[in-house]
Amino acid sequence: MARGLLLLLLVVILITEIQCKNNTEAPIPRVYKKSTIRRIIAKRQVTCNHDEYNVDAECCRKCKPGFVKNISCPKDISKHCVPCINGKEYMDHANQMDKCLRCSSCDSIFGLVVAKNCTQARNTECACAENHFCNPSAPCTSHCDPCTICESGAIEKQCTSTSDTVCRMKETGLPWWVTALIIVLSLLAVIAGVIFLWKRRQRGRTSKENIGEVLKQEIPHENIPLICTDIDLSSHIAAIVEEMTLQDVKTFVRYHLVSESVIDQHIRDYCNDTSEQKIKLFQTWYQRHGLKGAYGTLITSLRKLKMRTAADKIEQKLKAAVSSCQERRPSYNNDIEQSNTCTQEDRNSCNNSAKLSKTCSSSLEET
Repeated sequence: MARGLLLLLLVVILITEIQCKNNTEAPIPRVYKKSTIRRIIAKRQVTCNHDEYNVDAECCRKCKPGFVKNISCPKDISKHCVPCINGKEYMDHANQMDKCLRCSSCDSIFGLVVAKNCTQARNTECACAENHFCNPSAPCTSHCDPCTICESGAIEKQCTSTSDTVCRMKETGLPWWVTALIIVLSLLAVIAGVIFLWKRRQRGRTSKENIGEVLKQEIPHENIPLICTDIDLSSHIAAIVEEMTLQDVKTFVRYHLVSESVIDQHIRDYCNDTSEQKIKLFQTWYQRHGLKGAYGTLITSLRKLKMRTAADKIEQKLKAAVSSCQERRPSYNNDIEQSNTCTQEDRNSCNNSAKLSKTCSSSLEET
């Protein structure tokens, strides 16, 4: 009997301990999950006004146009927003930025003039200069074309800021019989020319027979050097921009219609490294243009933009690359090149052959 009561008591104690463990361990994860859910719900419930923005469940004030913030979360815009530099920077909308945008420039090379100056709350507005018009294929704020000048002097419609000059054909006012006479005289001149050439050909054949076996070789043609423009400039970019100022590079890429936003982005990305700015701007143009004809476009554009000194120095630097490109082109026959060379030692023999060539050339012209 005593053993049975002792065994029953042990069973009751074991059951009590198991229940105590379950009651103390189970609530811990439940409390953690509820607190996490509360925080998530609290974040979702944050609603800011239209002139505010949310940062870590906190509403921050947006700065007005012409201003940018000077702390991460502005509360008082009179203290926490600073103005842009007038004439150099602007911000044209309510914002949460910490840097102003740079004012655009109206480049006279592209036929632009300033219509409205840049302010703290507005970017520069450009318009077409005098005797220029807006090309529909490009934005009016980035490029204007010069108005056409009528060669005849007769103008149908004057050039405006949005349309080119329309020229009118100048009337000759000649009567019909004068026109007919001109046509007849032209036909007679053509017939006389044909008869003259036929007679010269007949005389040429006679002269050719008299020369006989003397002429057995063709007159060598003058060797015209080929200009190689397909040079890979990717490995020479640093050397090229070294001969150009930052303003030269910017003017060059603007001339080839690289947008102001792309130019400003490269300037900001490397604001303390002028060399890297020039390299990145030049690479942007080169990637758009491609290898074919890039070297020729570069040199021609620099000369058009009155950067002849830079063009000459770049040509000198790339002289070895041009020579290597020339060597890969087909060369003329070595025998022909040797026949065109007349040294001082055999001047007499060369003069004799020159006289013979003159006789030959006159004969060939008659044929």
